Amino acid sequence: MPDLHVRQRNGILWLILDTHPRNHLTTAMLEQLSTSLHKACQKPPRLIVLTGTGEEAFATGIDQDSTSEQQHQHIVEAAHQIEESLATLRAQNIPTVAVIKGLAQGAGCELAVLCETIFAREDAVLRLPSASDSIFPGTLLRILPALPGKGTMERLVESAETLNARQALQLGLVHQVLPTRRFLQDTEELLTMLVA
Repeated sequence: MPDLHVRQRNGILWLILDTHPRNHLTTAMLEQLSTSLHKACQKPPRLIVLTGTGEEAFATGIDQDSTSEQQHQHIVEAAHQIEESLATLRAQNIPTVAVIKGLAQGAGCELAVLCETIFAREDAVLRLPSASDSIFPGTLLRILPALPGKGTMERLVESAETLNARQALQLGLVHQVLPTRRFLQDTEELLTMLVA
C-alpha cells in the first residue's frame, strides 16, 4: 500500500499522507511526494492540497525506521526537491494548501508550513522541530517574516514549543481555524472559492 495517495478532481490535486495512525514521514513517502510535486510543476493543477489520513495527525516526524545514515541522506535529498518544487509552484501562482487535523509535529509541521495556506481544525496542535532536527531548511526562512519579533522565532525553534490552532493563527502560522463539526464542509467551501 502506498504511503502517499494522489487524487485529482475538479482542478484540485490532492496529496494524502498515509502511514496510519500518525502519518510518520517515511523515505518512500517523501520520495513519492517529491515526484508528485515535480509532475505538478510540469502540468500544473489549479490548486494543490496536502493532508493526512485519519483524525489523529496531519503528519508527525520522521519514521524511526528511516534514521540510518543512508536513509537520512535520501530524506534530505527528497526534502530539498520538495522545497524546490513548492517554490516553482509558487512562482507559477499555483496555490498550495495544507489541511491539518490533529497533530502536525516536527518535519510534518515543517511540511505544512511550506504550503502557502494552512487550514487547521480547531483541535489541531502544531510543533516545529528544533533547528538541529529540521529537514526543510527553507521553513524557517519562510515563516520568519510572519512571526512578531525575532524572540518568538527563537523561542519556537529552541524549545520546540507546542501551539494549539488558535495560538498558531495569532502567530500567522495558520491562516484559518475551522470548527470540528463543520470541518469537512468548511474546507470544501474554502477550496472551492480558491479554484473559482
